[in-house]
Amino acid sequence: MTIQGVTPRALGGAVSEEALRADLEHYRELALELGASEAAIIPASQVIIDERVRLKCVVPRCLRAGETPNCPPYAPDLDLVRRALSRFSWAILFKCNVEPIEEYAPAGRGASKAERLRTLAFHQQSGEVVCALERQAYKDGYHLAMGFGGGSCKDYLCKGMICQFLDSGRCRFPHRARPAMEAVGMDVVALINKVGWQAYALLGDISLVPCAVTVGIVFVC
Repeated sequence: MTIQGVTPRALGGAVSEEALRADLEHYRELALELGASEAAIIPASQVIIDERVRLKCVVPRCLRAGETPNCPPYAPDLDLVRRALSRFSWAILFKCNVEPIEEYAPAGRGASKAERLRTLAFHQQSGEVVCALERQAYKDGYHLAMGFGGGSCKDYLCKGMICQFLDSGRCRFPHRARPAMEAVGMDVVALINKVGWQAYALLGDISLVPCAVTVGIVFVC
């Protein structure tokens, strides 16, 4: 997954415009290799932090609100996020198709344990791609690279178990757990529409839904 024959760079070292463009394209291709259905290099300025998105975590209330340090009200303050992201220039945005939809759609009453676990894994792939891209960017010298995925870490990492961090202060997955894009106020729907992608509500007859997606983003520099 690394670029072969390239001398390691010092963290935070100067990078030429040509090298930066090559790195960004490599990360875009890496996202596709890891299972993303589409990936794009975007200006970080395209990401909008909207208070309404954060409010949607509690109106109507998400089942995970208040249950992890990465979900509201514990998630990073929106003003901090807004200021921090304004310091970035480029990001890798990607989406993963979640298929077959029927196996990952919200499980209803009477669902088996296996069905519930599949539902909890809806955002697992985007979380894995985020971690891999962020790690590679860091190894390449981009020491402030940071990523955000979709959904609650309590679902796709801890499979719905009580958050150990809130219970005892020790996260089960400290290097993999991250806030969801929505938890820090990113308008994911508006963002993917800008690059020509679509998302659909998984309500009613899901057989009519073209596809289900989970989205992630990694800010590189």
